Amino acid sequence: MKKVILVLAISLGISVFFTSCRDTKKKENNTEMHENHKHDTNETAMHDAYQCPMDCEDGKTYDKEGACPVCNMDLKKVEKQ
Repeated sequence: MKKVILVLAISLGISVFFTSCRDTKKKENNTEMHENHKHDTNETAMHDAYQCPMDCEDGKTYDKEGACPVCNMDLKKVEKQ
């Protein structure tokens, strides 16, 4: 009975050891892969957004320049989040 418990404990310890090492290598490889490539700024650029400076419509944004439909002020360019 003691041998069975000992064998199970050793097996569990070895499996935990290999599992933890494998996860660490995956994280290192993912970081390495991410650092070795370049991002194209044209592909990741976001489209411009325009919003009324008076915020008449509680944060509503538009894709094109123009006038606010509520107060007729010129829309101002804002960063999308």
